[in-house]
Amino acid sequence: MAEKPEVKNRFGHAVKTTIPEDATLNQNPGHKLRTSNRIVDRQQLHDDSDAKVTIQEVKFEDQTGFVRLNADTVQEPSVPNRFTGPTFLNKRERFSFDGHKMLYHLDRIADWQGGKRFAPVHIDMGLTKFCNVACIYCYAVVQNMTKGTMIQEEALMRYIEDCGRLGVRSIGFIGDGEPTLNPALYDATVLAKKLGIDTAMATNGLLIDMDRAPEMLRDMSYIRINLSAGNAEGFKRVHQSASKNFDILVEKIRSLVKIKKEQNLKCTIGLQMVLIPECFDQVIPEAELGAELGVDYFVIKQCSDSEYQEIGIDYDDYRAMGDVLKQAESLSTADYVVQAKWNKLNVSDDTAIYKNGMRKYDICYGTPFILQISGNGKVYPCGPFFNKDRFLIGDLHEDSFYDLVKGDRYWSVQEDIIKSVDVHKDCAIGCRQDYVNKFLWDLKNPPEHKNFI
Repeated sequence: MAEKPEVKNRFGHAVKTTIPEDATLNQNPGHKLRTSNRIVDRQQLHDDSDAKVTIQEVKFEDQTGFVRLNADTVQEPSVPNRFTGPTFLNKRERFSFDGHKMLYHLDRIADWQGGKRFAPVHIDMGLTKFCNVACIYCYAVVQNMTKGTMIQEEALMRYIEDCGRLGVRSIGFIGDGEPTLNPALYDATVLAKKLGIDTAMATNGLLIDMDRAPEMLRDMSYIRINLSAGNAEGFKRVHQSASKNFDILVEKIRSLVKIKKEQNLKCTIGLQMVLIPECFDQVIPEAELGAELGVDYFVIKQCSDSEYQEIGIDYDDYRAMGDVLKQAESLSTADYVVQAKWNKLNVSDDTAIYKNGMRKYDICYGTPFILQISGNGKVYPCGPFFNKDRFLIGDLHEDSFYDLVKGDRYWSVQEDIIKSVDVHKDCAIGCRQDYVNKFLWDLKNPPEHKNFI
């Protein structure tokens, strides 16, 4: 419907309405609005409920959608009160990279609100304390890497069984060391699947055992390849690994995608870039590489820094990357998602959060929901607290994880965090529990009149 030309109201200001020319007007509107006394008589609207309906494609900027139209009219989709059915413009978000999923775990939230003891929804854990590459953004370096140290098989399998008994819903082999350096990884994944626990892995990918890849792809929810380069030169620069390893990795990813497709497996295969100035020029090449390899997604995230900013990230640097990231996202297709974590990448344009360590909450409540375990088997509430004995809960080699979660030490450490930790200065910048903490903080501090939703 064409917009009407602007007219001046009785105050001399330019106004415009979208009242159709053929609309029946209410002759007794009550009083004049700032525009006029032309008010649609809604009792006289034509009922199109039995009319034939057709579907029309609609484009808006970079979005494409469909609207249902009355085929017997020439009305455009912007005309209201035709009641021709929903307008389909918003696509379901396939992956949630830039937020949290707490609303799907309301039972645990209810336990938390009721002061009950409960198992974590998710656990991030290392399986080793060492790695075969040396990424220059590596947070694990500040967590005291120890070559040769890993969680032993017996302790790991016993822990998986305990997670099944407790009702832990997912485990991410995402921690301080490279998980594929622990040979027990594959058996742990198989056992977790049998016990109803979802598992995932973040890996540099170079040492994946391709003989066991089919069962890994069968039993894992996703495999995320930590790759912050789109070519061999960038790989050597950022991951401090031989250029030839880039080609080895690419072929392994290609093989994983092939196995997944040939065996019709559901495991999601994705790439993740940790964005730092040293790889700004690699964003587009990697986005293009992901499309060529046939992976499910390529996500670009912020670099998290320690409480002492030992990695040396200046979040203002991200300001210059907006157009490049949008260009990368434009390569998305129905089968391939390219997405930047805008909420965290844009913090320097918002507030001092992350940039200077400030949070939108004052207390960390998130650690009972997302627990973290070091690659040496030691259990902590949070990765940045690794090696701080005050927050050590136990050791998988010595303790039953089931008993730990049920025991007093576990919950006294969680309480210590609430009472003693200043999240604005004691915590790492860009922490794992951040989104969950914002959500829980709002639950703990509701506004007045909360029932007036």
